Amino acid sequence: MIAFSNHNYIVYIFIAGSAVIAFHIFYSIWRRIAVKSALSDSGEAKRIVAGLYSRILIKEILIFLAVIVSCFVLLGPGWGEKMRETTNEGTDVLVALDVSRSMLAKDADPSRLEKAKSAVRLIAGSLNGDRIGLIIFAGDAFLQCPLTTDTGAFLMFLDSVSPDSMNVQGTDMGKMLAEAGKVYKKKRLTSRMLIVITDGEDHEGGVDAEAEKFKEMGVSVYTAGIGRNGDLIPAEGSGDTGSFYRDSSGSLVKTSKNEDLLKQLADKTGGFYIDITDNFSGLGRILNLIEGKENTYYGSRMVKEKIDRTYIFLLVLIILLALEMFIQERKNTITKERKIV
Repeated sequence: MIAFSNHNYIVYIFIAGSAVIAFHIFYSIWRRIAVKSALSDSGEAKRIVAGLYSRILIKEILIFLAVIVSCFVLLGPGWGEKMRETTNEGTDVLVALDVSRSMLAKDADPSRLEKAKSAVRLIAGSLNGDRIGLIIFAGDAFLQCPLTTDTGAFLMFLDSVSPDSMNVQGTDMGKMLAEAGKVYKKKRLTSRMLIVITDGEDHEGGVDAEAEKFKEMGVSVYTAGIGRNGDLIPAEGSGDTGSFYRDSSGSLVKTSKNEDLLKQLADKTGGFYIDITDNFSGLGRILNLIEGKENTYYGSRMVKEKIDRTYIFLLVLIILLALEMFIQERKNTITKERKIV
C-alpha cells in the first residue's frame, strides 16, 4: 500500500497544485481567444491555427501531468517495506516535584504547584530523544514515572499529580533524595542530574546526609525554588471562598520558601539554584546544560519503514518536462523562392 512521508502537508500541496492548474487553464483559454482574434479568416489561417492548436493541446496535457506528478514528488510516496536498525541515544533527566499542601499557595500564578508543573512541561517539551522521569514527594516520596522517551506518557503522569497523590503530608526532602538515589544506583546513567522543583520547606531533616551520598555518586542536583515568604495555604476544594489551612490550635498556617536550603543542596552536589516564582528565564541554564550532557546509549532495535519511491516520480517529471520543451507549437516552414529566368 502506498504511503506518503509528507502526508501532513497534503492539503497545502493539493491547494498549490490546483491553483497552478487553474491558472494554466485560464491562460490557455485566453491565448486561444487572442490567436483567433489576431489571424484573418482565410483558409490558410485556419489551417495554421488548426495545426497550432493540436500541438498546444499536447503541450498542455504534458504540463497538466507534470503538475500532478510534482505533487506526488512533494508528498514523498513510498511502498514496500524494509528493515532498518535504529539506535536510541539521549540524556537522562530525573525531575523531583514537590506536591505537598504548601505548594497550593497562590504566591505564584496560578499556584506554586501549577506553575511548577508548567516548568516541568517546558523541560519535557525541550528534550529531543532524551529520557525523563518523575519523582513526587511530600511527607514521603516515590517514582511516579520511570525514565522514558515517551513524552506524552510522562505528561499524563505529571497532569495527574496533586497533594492527594501522597498519603503522608508534610515535606521530607531527605526521602525524596533517597528515592532518587535508588534510580541512580539501579540505572547506568551517563548524564547524572536531578532537577528538584519545590518551595524548599523540609520538616524532617536528612538533606545533608543524602546530599553527601549524591556527591559521592557524582550526581549534581539543580534546585528550582518557587514561592514567597508568609503566604497562606488554601484548603483543597475551597475555590475562592477564602478558606485556609489551620494548625491544631486553630491558627492559620503560613508557608515560606527555604531558599537557603535549596542553595546549600545545589552547591554541595555541584549544581546550582534558580528561582521560577515569576518567570522561567533561569530554566534556560538547565536546558542548555541538558543539551551539553554526554548522551547515554539505550540500545538498538529493528524498525519497519516504507521504501522511498520519490525518485520514480521525479524521473517521470523530468521526462514530461523534456517532452514539453522539445515539442514545438508549429512546424518550421521553409519558403523557397523560384527565380524567373
